Amino acid sequence: MMDRLKHLLGLRALPKDLSYEKARSVLEEQNLKARKELASREDAAPEMLYYLSDDETVDVRRAVAANPATPIKASEKLADDPADDVRAELARRIARLVPGADEHMQADLRQRVIVLLEKLAEDRLPRVRAIISDEIKSSQNVPRHIVKKLAHDSELSVCAPVLEYSPLLSDTDLMELIAGSAVNGASEAIAKRAHLSSDVADAVARTLDVAAVTNLLSNPNAQIREDTLDQIINMAVDEDLLHEPLVLRPNLSMRAVRRIASFVARALLEQLLEQSDLDDGTRKQVQKKVLERVEKEDIDAPKTDIKLATVRKLYEEGKLDDKAVAKLALPGGKEAVALALALLTKEPVQKIAKIAESRSPEAITSVCWLAKLSMRTAHAVQKTFLVPYDKLLLPRGGFDYPLEEKKMVWQLEFLGLSSD
Repeated sequence: MMDRLKHLLGLRALPKDLSYEKARSVLEEQNLKARKELASREDAAPEMLYYLSDDETVDVRRAVAANPATPIKASEKLADDPADDVRAELARRIARLVPGADEHMQADLRQRVIVLLEKLAEDRLPRVRAIISDEIKSSQNVPRHIVKKLAHDSELSVCAPVLEYSPLLSDTDLMELIAGSAVNGASEAIAKRAHLSSDVADAVARTLDVAAVTNLLSNPNAQIREDTLDQIINMAVDEDLLHEPLVLRPNLSMRAVRRIASFVARALLEQLLEQSDLDDGTRKQVQKKVLERVEKEDIDAPKTDIKLATVRKLYEEGKLDDKAVAKLALPGGKEAVALALALLTKEPVQKIAKIAESRSPEAITSVCWLAKLSMRTAHAVQKTFLVPYDKLLLPRGGFDYPLEEKKMVWQLEFLGLSSD
C-alpha cells in the first residue's frame, strides 16, 4: 500500500523490490526520474550501473558515482568524467572504501581501487583532491605515498587535512614540508597536530610565521623546548598577536613568565597572576609589572584624548579618509580607529567598540566597507582590533574585498547597522 502511495505521489519511480526485468525496462524507456533512482539503488545489477555510468545526464552519473554497489569498471570510467560533481562524488566513495579494503577485498580488486585513488588524488580540480585528503586524513591503512603526495599539494584545502591529522607523516616529512612548502598556511596546519614533537615544534617556530606560532602555542600537546620558547618570546616582544597565546600556554617556566611579564599588557599580566603555580618571587615581579602598567596607562590617558580629538578634527575638516584611517590603524590605536569608524558610518562609538571587541573578521570588515575604506585598510583595522592572525580576511587580488556585498549587508543588518 505504501509503495503504491509513493508511486501515486511521485516519490518513487521504481518498486521497492526491484526485478532485473523492471530495471532493464527503465533503461529502455529512457525515463529520467527512474534512471536517477536506478542509479542510486544498491540492489541494481552491476551491468546496469555500468551502463548508466555513460548516461547523458550528470545527475544520473553522479548517483552512479556515489553508489556503493557500482562496479570497479564503472568507477574507473567515471574517474575521467568531464563533470566535476561526478568525480567529487566518486572521490568521496573511493576514499571511504580504501581504509577497510584489506579486510574484505581481493588483492587484484584492492590494487585497482588504489590506482583509482591515486588518480583522483591527482585530479585537476582541487575540490576532488581535497575530498580525498579529508576522507583519508586520519587513516593508517592507506598508501603512504598518496598521503605524501597530498601533503605536498599546492592548494591549502588539499594539503591541510593530512598535514594536521595523518599518522603516516613522520617528523622528517613534517620538517621537510615546513622548510620547503610554498603554501601559505601549511605550517599552521602542522602546528595543530595532536602530537607534535619538540623537533617539529622547533621547525615551526623557526618559520617566524605568526599564525603558525600562535597555533603552536595554543596546542597543549605540542612539545616546546625551553630554548624554542625563548625564540618565540623574542619574537613576541614586537608581535602583539602572540601575547595572549603565550600567557595562556600551560606549564610555563618561572623564567619564561618573568620575561613575558616584561612586555605584555596589563590585562594579560592579571591572567598570569591567576596561575596558581607561580613562586613568590615571580608573583611579586608580575605584580610589580601590573602596577607599572597602571601608572603608564595614567600617563598615556592624555595622549589618547589628544588622538581622539585629532580624529574628530579630521572628520570635521573632511579629511578623515582612507589614508587617515590607515595611519590610525596601528597597535594601540583601537580607540581612535573605533571613533573614526563611528564617525564615518554615523553609528554610536559604543556600538563600533562592541564590534571591535568581538574580534569577528567578517563583522569588522563589513563595517570598514560601510565606512567606504579600502580592503587594505580594513585588513589593518582587523589587526588593530586584535583579530586572530589565522582568522584575518585578506584582500582578494591584493585590493578587493573578499566578501560578497550581500554577505556584508547581511552582517551589517545582523549587527544592527544600516547599509543605506
